Amino acid sequence: MALFLQRLGAYGVAVLATEALAAMASTQFVLAGLTNLGVVITLGDRLAMTGQDILGMMQVYLPVLALALALGFLVAGVIIKKLGAAWSLLGYSSAGFVAVLAAVLTVLSLFDITPIAGARSPAGLFCQGLAGAAGGFIFHRLKPTPKD
Repeated sequence: MALFLQRLGAYGVAVLATEALAAMASTQFVLAGLTNLGVVITLGDRLAMTGQDILGMMQVYLPVLALALALGFLVAGVIIKKLGAAWSLLGYSSAGFVAVLAAVLTVLSLFDITPIAGARSPAGLFCQGLAGAAGGFIFHRLKPTPKD
């Protein structure tokens, strides 16, 4: 039971970190677009907007990321078990990257909208994937390894 709770905690931290990083990246892409239009954005405004987006996006994006990462980490866990623990870092990081991209692209294909404004460009979408990869890295680092 303790092992399960430790894994659940690692997963929770990974999901929260992924959402925070994804929201930060999205905010910066949106603000860059505004800056390109001539809008002046102070550092204070940039930090305030980033914080507001991290909290604001939690209502919708956090559950989507939680589901996507759960599925990605489960699949990665099965594959890593077969390939060996040496593949854990690459496996969970890749799973996080792919899971976030799959979530964003699934919403795009189902509803013909990009759910995350900062993911409308290829670079923005890539940064969303990097947030997922960071979440996978965090999960890899925090998850307990069972003692054989």
